[in-house]
Amino acid sequence: MAGGELYTHIGKIEIKINTMNKIFLPLLVLLLFSGSLLQAQIENDSTKSNIPTSSSSDGQNKFAIFGNAEMTFIADKNNVQFGNVNFKPIFLWKISDKLFVEAEPEFETGGGTLDIGLEYANMCLIVNQYLILHAGRFLPKFGAYRGRMGEGFVNRFPTDPVGFGDGGIGAMNEVGIGAQGGFGAGNVKFNYDLYVSNGPMLLTDSANAGQFEYEGYVGNNKGKAVGGRIGFLPLSNSSVEIGFSFQNKMKTGDAGSPYENVGLHMQAIDFNYFGHINPMKSDVRLIAEWKHQNVDNAIYYKANGTAYTFDNSPSAYYVTGAVRPAHVHSVFLHNLELAARYSQFKRPVDAPWGGGDTHQFAVSLDYWLKWNSLVKFTYQSQLNEATAFYMQVVFGF
Repeated sequence: MAGGELYTHIGKIEIKINTMNKIFLPLLVLLLFSGSLLQAQIENDSTKSNIPTSSSSDGQNKFAIFGNAEMTFIADKNNVQFGNVNFKPIFLWKISDKLFVEAEPEFETGGGTLDIGLEYANMCLIVNQYLILHAGRFLPKFGAYRGRMGEGFVNRFPTDPVGFGDGGIGAMNEVGIGAQGGFGAGNVKFNYDLYVSNGPMLLTDSANAGQFEYEGYVGNNKGKAVGGRIGFLPLSNSSVEIGFSFQNKMKTGDAGSPYENVGLHMQAIDFNYFGHINPMKSDVRLIAEWKHQNVDNAIYYKANGTAYTFDNSPSAYYVTGAVRPAHVHSVFLHNLELAARYSQFKRPVDAPWGGGDTHQFAVSLDYWLKWNSLVKFTYQSQLNEATAFYMQVVFGF
């Protein structure tokens, strides 16, 4: 006590009482004691009746950042350059045990200037262990390459197989709603991913007639794409997965145009195997995917006004094999991985963006710095393209 004043601390509350008012001190103590008893009674009653009480975590989100950064060196007969530099952070917010948001912006320099884009922003509701509902812009659920095998630290090559990148078959992203999950039946497992999205939009200009714009941020008519993928893992150790994908959209042209009712139908089959070669002390992975697109007949016009049509049914496939001596004693050797890939894209002969089949072969020697970080050394040849050597560095975080 100093200066004629008395200080008392209750929790984090400081109460200042002038000594001239000591008569009120017994009353104050009584009130505080009564309040403590009342609070204890409320907590006891809420426990018995299972009434939730607030906690210090209410209103707080759990937040994490993952992603990867990439840099690519390219050398061919025409040029030698350090090319694409990509930075792709993935933001994850856990709002509650049932709600979370995932989002990925992408910063890339592949076109010679800085390009900033939104890969996905997806809101998810966990209904139960078998079902997740989601809405927003999400990675494609058609096939297994895009959104899964094509990611920088999963893909053993710095490039995409022909027909699976930009200008190929299928979307890089979708905007809509979906449901995904999985379940088991004995030793067999299934996973599923179904969605409704804006879907692809038919291009009709003379240079791109019959091709599609897949960046469907908004729809161009009343039609919506319905699609998904069903995965099947027949073995108890889950070393094999077989998937079937589909997507259908009955209206792809602009509303009110002669092309509004041009329909699109797509199918895909994918295969993924991971196993061991014991005599070589190595792990082996085989990946393959085939996809096909069928577009309703339509009449297009060349730049000079000439009308024409063509069979618009492109298809593409790729096969990849990789072996890694992961079980040898040498640290250097077990971090090496050798991979080879062959891909083919069958394009419509008469399409302005087609011109017939093209194929690609690539072989890559990769060195793993960590499970999600590696350096790739790749030789690639492609029909009607310059043979090229690539080096790519990918760091996951």
